[in-house]
Amino acid sequence: MPPPAKTSISQQRARSQADKDLRRTHLVEATRQLFAQASFEAVTIAQVAEHAGVAKGTAYLYFANKETLFLELVRTELSDWLADLTARLKRLRSAEPASAVPRLLARSVSERATLRRLLVLLHSVIEPHIDEATARGFKLFLHELLTQAGTAIAARLPGLSAPDAATLILQLHALVISVTQLADPPPVIAKVMAEDPNLQSLCIDFEPFLAATLTTLVRGTLQKG
Repeated sequence: MPPPAKTSISQQRARSQADKDLRRTHLVEATRQLFAQASFEAVTIAQVAEHAGVAKGTAYLYFANKETLFLELVRTELSDWLADLTARLKRLRSAEPASAVPRLLARSVSERATLRRLLVLLHSVIEPHIDEATARGFKLFLHELLTQAGTAIAARLPGLSAPDAATLILQLHALVISVTQLADPPPVIAKVMAEDPNLQSLCIDFEPFLAATLTTLVRGTLQKG
């Protein structure tokens, strides 16, 4: 895949805030492109810098380490997801929102393979290697994302409060991590399950499994209300 288009600031010092923001965006986009083709472990800062058209040392001026760079990619992916989810919810028209909204949520993350892979890495691989200030900023971002997503969902689910809808997003977060791992096992596990008919019940199809689980959670929450 070709590297992102280089701008006039690629090989010179970024002086204005706009230049710095653009260079930062190029680094994050380069990370996205490389991660689409390789594992987290295989992607290096040097590769990202080369792909973005800057020196390796320049990349470290913007991101302290690879984990901080990937955390910014997580933030970008989540922001894109939230914007798309909000737009879809506004367009949603259904006589049965208790099933339509969970299906919409499942579809919204099913279509974002990069986001799902990142969430699997987030708590165990990325967050342990960031500093306190970065961690605080990211968690405040997540808090705001929960608030906005919860408000959008509550508006389409009569009887579901905004706090309960925010909790649903946290449940979705946890489910995406676990269901992604179940639906995409290591090759040796996938081979074993595919070859043994007795193990077919362990083969998970991500989107329908997630939608069914979310539907159960939503209906249970509405009944308690």
